[in-house]
Amino acid sequence: MRAPPALPRGTAPWLAALLLTLPCAAAEEGHGERAGFVFTPTRTALLLIPAEQATQALAQDPPAGIDPASDAESEMARDCGSAEGQVAARGLFLGAVEKAWRVLLHPLAVAVRDELLKYGTVSEATASGNYYRGATSHGTTAPNARISCVRFIRFASLDPGDTEVALDFIASVHLDPAHDAIRLRPLRLYIAHAGAKSVNGRYCIALSMSASAVWRDEFAGHEGSVFEHKVATEAVDLKSGSYLKYYPVDAPGTRVPIIPMSFGIDRSRDFGQAEFTVSVAELGVAPVTLKLLSEMLPDPDEKAGQLLIAAALSGAK
Repeated sequence: MRAPPALPRGTAPWLAALLLTLPCAAAEEGHGERAGFVFTPTRTALLLIPAEQATQALAQDPPAGIDPASDAESEMARDCGSAEGQVAARGLFLGAVEKAWRVLLHPLAVAVRDELLKYGTVSEATASGNYYRGATSHGTTAPNARISCVRFIRFASLDPGDTEVALDFIASVHLDPAHDAIRLRPLRLYIAHAGAKSVNGRYCIALSMSASAVWRDEFAGHEGSVFEHKVATEAVDLKSGSYLKYYPVDAPGTRVPIIPMSFGIDRSRDFGQAEFTVSVAELGVAPVTLKLLSEMLPDPDEKAGQLLIAAALSGAK
């Protein structure tokens, strides 16, 4: 995997100062050796969870710190096991503040390089399947989602025989009630062991999800990205043990495009083949790292670099 490019030189001093105030920017004095960006090998899995298989999929390789009898776990299981998602009667998560951050940071493309990149890692997993459920009768009714949730697992060991879970993330991908969009909502994040180093046990985490598909209209075939969206960012502290967070199952979430449906396809069977990918950036506190922001390298816009930016900013919430 290529190293993500970094920030332009001459990063605005006010932005560098701001990033230095984030939890993940609290650095110790002392310079370490500079090293290129190398992703640590990880073993990951991504499960696409149909509603009727939710109980089995959520019980597979259970994280050690999860209480399956807890109210929060039961509520999440009900969400993944239902055909329709729960949506709060509130506005969407769009947020003018987040939009403003994206506008300000886009030209900077942030370079968390050299020492910092020794303390950051990005892992991902991909799975494909039919998103829509086949109809039991022919008609013009709106399509129904077959996949209700996705589950990303990063295992603690590269050994396939070791099933200890280091990171576990579950998100809802229900169709919006109007069936004109998918509504992304994080449901649970569990971290027992970080995938990156940290001098003080604190980490910033950013998680994104994307989907791509191949489909055809009446005259031509198409392929491309359907959506790519940051799902969650968190600042976590693992000094005293594992981290566990449940997100509200009735949160509004974020609307993203639906999986395209091919022209003339047989809708009596499951359809809407798509490839889903979940990427997780883990950024630990490194010695004297973010002080180098004003000197970082050019050529932005690699996905891994953008996700590490989101991780760094998670402490600003």
